[in-house]
Amino acid sequence: MALPLRAEWVDGRVVSVHDGDTATLVTAAGQILRVRFYGVDAPERQTEDWPDQPYAAEAADFSRRLLLERPVTVRLTGERTYRREVGEIFIDGKSATRELVRAGLGWWNARYARDDRDLERLEKAARQARCGLWRDAQAIPPWKFRGRYRRRAR
Repeated sequence: MALPLRAEWVDGRVVSVHDGDTATLVTAAGQILRVRFYGVDAPERQTEDWPDQPYAAEAADFSRRLLLERPVTVRLTGERTYRREVGEIFIDGKSATRELVRAGLGWWNARYARDDRDLERLEKAARQARCGLWRDAQAIPPWKFRGRYRRRAR
């Protein structure tokens, strides 16, 4: 799919969920599109570089239950990261990003969605309610978790 220069809307069906904040869909036009959820950073799944981060499986399961094999609409932002389009996936009018943050299974990614006050509010509410990963007073954001292992590899 050609990289959109501005926000673009795409319809499709989710065929796989890689982790809490990445899904693959087949568009209505038959194209395969890997989408990194806009505005959220979910706990990291195990890779060759690091182990599972706490709550990674729960975040992936949440996204799988919400999206897998379901028709969705995606608002692509026009950005790309690690061969993935960045977009906000909507299912039945609800944002998967916002549902993940509301459930306490992802951090508001203020670096890339700094003006999204709704995500900020949802994270604050999840923290106060001690939902999901916020049960852990020492929850480590994924960007810091990844950084620990990247420093070790140097």
